[in-house]
Amino acid sequence: MTIIKNINIDGTPYPVTISDEEEALSAAYEAGGAIIGIWAPPSPDIPDEKEAAPIFWKCLYLVASPEELSPQLLERAARRRADLPWLIGETSRLLIREFTSRDPLEPPSGEDGDGVFSDWEKREAYRKNQYAFYEHGLWALTEKTSGQIIGKAGVTGEELSYHIYPPFRRCGYAREACERIIRLAREELGLARLWIRIRKENTASLRLAGALGFR
Repeated sequence: MTIIKNINIDGTPYPVTISDEEEALSAAYEAGGAIIGIWAPPSPDIPDEKEAAPIFWKCLYLVASPEELSPQLLERAARRRADLPWLIGETSRLLIREFTSRDPLEPPSGEDGDGVFSDWEKREAYRKNQYAFYEHGLWALTEKTSGQIIGKAGVTGEELSYHIYPPFRRCGYAREACERIIRLAREELGLARLWIRIRKENTASLRLAGALGFR
C-alpha cells in the first residue's frame, strides 16, 4: 500500500509518501521527499531487522496503519525532510520555533550549551537528533517585528532553560517566552513538574524563577 499526500506549507506543496513497500519509500526518499513507513514487525524467523527492511530505518516516523496518520504528523514529516522549522508557539512579541541550518550561530560563551549553538556541525547534530527523536529541546526565540533571533529557550527532559542575548535583555522577553513554554510543557508534553538550574549570583534569574512559580 502506498499513499502520497501533498502537505501545504506557506503556499508550497511538499509530498509525503506513506507506504509499506520498500521500493516506493526508497524512490521517494532518493527524490528528496518525506517518507512515513507503515510498519509490521518482522517475523521471528528473520534474525536481522535492518537486513529485512533497511529503508524503514530512514523513516523518522512509523505507523501501524494509515488510520494513525494525523495532519500534525504529516506536517512534521514534511518539515523535517525539507529542513523547515516547526513552530512551537507564539507570544505577543515572539515566535518560538526550532532552529534551522540557516540560522546564524551564537558567539561562543558559557551559555551556548558546550558549543552546541556556536558550532554549525554540533548544532546540526543537535537539531537532527534532539528535535526528531524527542520533539522538544532548546528553541529559537524570534522577534516578530524584526525576524531577529533574540535568544533561545525550551525544555530538555524536565529542565526549563533560557538564554536571552545581551542586546535584548531587560525587555521582558525571558518571562514572556518561559510562561508560554511552561504552558506547552504541561498541555502538550504532559509534564507535571519542571525544574530550573540557576547560579546563586544570578539574582535576575532567581527573581524570574520566583515570578514563574518555581520554589
